[in-house]
Amino acid sequence: MVSAEPLIEFRNVSRRFGMQEVLRDVSFQIPRGESVAIIGESGCGKSVTLKLMIALLAPSSGEVLLDGVSHRERSEKELTRERLRFGYVFQQAALFDSMSVEDNVAFGLRQNTDLSESDIGKIVRDRLHEVGLPPSVCAKKPAELSGGMKKRVGLARANINDPELIFFDDPTAGLDPVTSSKIFNLIRKTQAQ
Repeated sequence: MVSAEPLIEFRNVSRRFGMQEVLRDVSFQIPRGESVAIIGESGCGKSVTLKLMIALLAPSSGEVLLDGVSHRERSEKELTRERLRFGYVFQQAALFDSMSVEDNVAFGLRQNTDLSESDIGKIVRDRLHEVGLPPSVCAKKPAELSGGMKKRVGLARANINDPELIFFDDPTAGLDPVTSSKIFNLIRKTQAQ
């Protein structure tokens, strides 16, 4: 039976940075199993909203709830555990420049599991294959990748722990229409899986 309680809920959420009010009294619910898009002009608070959802930021006022529990009621340890349920594809891919593609994608597994390097390597190659990248990309650094390839690596990294939720922050920013279409197809495929 599907729970009637929303997966994510904003209750009168506002967020300020100094004197700049980015969000004002925002309320909404996201039911389980839904795909939701937040659309708006540049600088209107879309990225801030996503970061509030996963408790990378705290609201200036109001409540953000996950499974009916406010982020404010959770300890930092509990928030860290909850964040493992999420994958996040950052706006500009946010790959670690000094690491290879393999190390970027494997980062979450190395930080949060006791898997062997052999098992991690296999999972990384599988995730890269799922986003249409060959094993030869593993040794490359982010600077050696095209914009579309960086987005694919970011998606592979976000999906590495089989997250319950994946957040995409402007996943096609700066990409040409053909590459954007491929990224949207990958997002649909990931959602279906």
